[in-house]
Amino acid sequence: MVPNLDDVKQVNIAENLLLDGMPEWVVSDQVGNVQALHSLMNEDWTSPSVWIMSPTNPCLVLGSSQDDSCINYQHAKKVDVSIARRRTGGGAVFVDPQTLFWVDLFVPRTHRIWQDDIEVASIWMGRVWKNALNSMGVDCQMHNKPFEKGPLADLVCFAGRAPGELLIREKKILGISQRRMKEGVRFQCALTLGWKPEEWVKLFTDASTRNLESEIYDAGTYVALDRKEILIAFMEALTLS
Repeated sequence: MVPNLDDVKQVNIAENLLLDGMPEWVVSDQVGNVQALHSLMNEDWTSPSVWIMSPTNPCLVLGSSQDDSCINYQHAKKVDVSIARRRTGGGAVFVDPQTLFWVDLFVPRTHRIWQDDIEVASIWMGRVWKNALNSMGVDCQMHNKPFEKGPLADLVCFAGRAPGELLIREKKILGISQRRMKEGVRFQCALTLGWKPEEWVKLFTDASTRNLESEIYDAGTYVALDRKEILIAFMEALTLS
């Protein structure tokens, strides 16, 4: 277990209706600290749903099995950045409330868009995002090949390329993970609205960060878009999928 994780029990999660309704989809806004948001469980799988995640704190989120010995806890405390853990695998993701647009989707196994094949499901999710961003004038490409694991992918999520993820000139802008349960699948999608790894690279220990800043700087980029406009474009693309 990772020490110093936020105490989920001490956090109240506010759930408010975000949109009056989109065909088939239940949409809500989830507000809370990052660990609490990752720990939330969907209690209603009768319809597919979308959670717009609104984190209240900056946080470095480790993959489910990632070794936390790579973390410089002293520096994290100094700069007031929390350390959390998600239920899906892969490397760490830095969640900044100002520069990350985070959405979770839940698709029941009984729904028409359910896909048994994990890669096919990720490609579907990526295509929805690509259509949304294309409608906003963003020229992005989708990674439609098997997972490509760069040398730093075990440490930082954006250093790898998974099916469905989006890039601009070979630099990632959208990360996708999924967790499969008996009820259905939970997609977690992270769209970068800013990319400044120099602000969080020191959260890793010296042993794990050799050439990390330059490598990670080249791994990702961002789209300068309005959050509300992204949400509208995404929901429109989702309902047409």
